[in-house]
Amino acid sequence: MKTLVTAEDIKKLHRDGDTVLNIVARRTIITPEARDLAAKLGVAITESPAESTTVETIKQTLKARLPAGKHDPALLEQLVRKALSEVKDGFDGPRCERQVAANGVVLVRGNSVRFGKFDGAPAQSIGLTDVISAADNSAVSAGFMQWENASFPWTLTYDEIDVVLEGELHIRCDGQTYIGKPGDVFYIPKGAAIEFSAPEQVRFVYVTYPADWSAAESA
Repeated sequence: MKTLVTAEDIKKLHRDGDTVLNIVARRTIITPEARDLAAKLGVAITESPAESTTVETIKQTLKARLPAGKHDPALLEQLVRKALSEVKDGFDGPRCERQVAANGVVLVRGNSVRFGKFDGAPAQSIGLTDVISAADNSAVSAGFMQWENASFPWTLTYDEIDVVLEGELHIRCDGQTYIGKPGDVFYIPKGAAIEFSAPEQVRFVYVTYPADWSAAESA
């Protein structure tokens, strides 16, 4: 699916102080109004090389290193494309599709969220992606978490609300376990020492206040 860049996106970039919009041409549609506004506001639109260009560059490099006549061009291209796909899947960072209005309203497509790794529990395989942050001029932050059959302790230095989307979210505190199911909402106050867990797979949305709690904590 192609990404649509509108005049509102250009306004948001300009408002945030960005002067460059980098795109992959074959994956992006830019409206004429957006191009005109970018020129007016001094936002440069640059194009990243498409995957086909990258594949061709790698193919030529490999062919130069292989003995003449000792490779199958079709197989070589297949292997290069497979390697690029694996690298992208393995190292692409967390992301999501967002629409931002000129007045600051943000819409996040929940089904587009790609998870990063939660570094607060490095021994566990726990996915986390922030989707709203202080960078959006928001007083609260929000994001998605998910994991399967894992648990970890956590002491909050901020207030948090969790809305369970899938599975069961277990929160243990003061010797008791509270179980949230799809549609249930947790409020966890600042200073609470708890244990997050899930016996199977869980996915939920979190909202924290303040948005920049981690920056305040490290200050």
